[in-house]
Amino acid sequence: MKTLVEKFKSISRIQLVAAILILIGLGLMISKGKGLMDFYREVNYASQHDFAAGNPSPDLLRPWMSIRYISVAYAVPQKYLMDALEIQPKEENSMISLSRLNGQMKLGKLDDGRPGVTKLVADAIMAYRNNPVVTGLVEQKVRDWMTIQYIANSTGIPPETFFQAIGIPMDGNAFKPLGFLSEESNYTGGPSAMIATVQKVVNELAPVSIPVPPPAPDKP
Repeated sequence: MKTLVEKFKSISRIQLVAAILILIGLGLMISKGKGLMDFYREVNYASQHDFAAGNPSPDLLRPWMSIRYISVAYAVPQKYLMDALEIQPKEENSMISLSRLNGQMKLGKLDDGRPGVTKLVADAIMAYRNNPVVTGLVEQKVRDWMTIQYIANSTGIPPETFFQAIGIPMDGNAFKPLGFLSEESNYTGGPSAMIATVQKVVNELAPVSIPVPPPAPDKP
């Protein structure tokens, strides 16, 4: 024990700082690696089941899917899904997986082994398709992961209006994320320019807006 203490004392401040930075770097690499793996899984699954064609079956819902992923894949406003699940419409909840959400709600499992919350989400998707509701964008701003159809359904603005603004044919493109669509179409100015154009349409024509909640008071 004494030897270990002596060895620790012999470490210079520079060596200690270097070691800490290495540990932080490893932590970031692991986190980023997991994020890339999750992204690959999401993209691969969407490609395998042709989500870009629109209206995928609720039977394709999986435990790893987040509310945001489902909202975009099924073009159902996040606020609509969150209201159906009775959870707060905020960004932290948009990234929660069905598996984790199911644990928090203590809903058990379905006969096929999927989380019980899957049925609630599937029912909400079908209810929305039968009776679409304009909710506004929970996020307040257009993001690169959104599709034109998702934005259109959330804001009540026809998708054709957005495609006229960006000058790209609507056919086959309504369910593609803006980041991907801009790259695929070699859009002038890139993703940021396309997002800005779509945002301008939303600002000018959206019939519904969700008020920004006031900031939480500072704790004493």
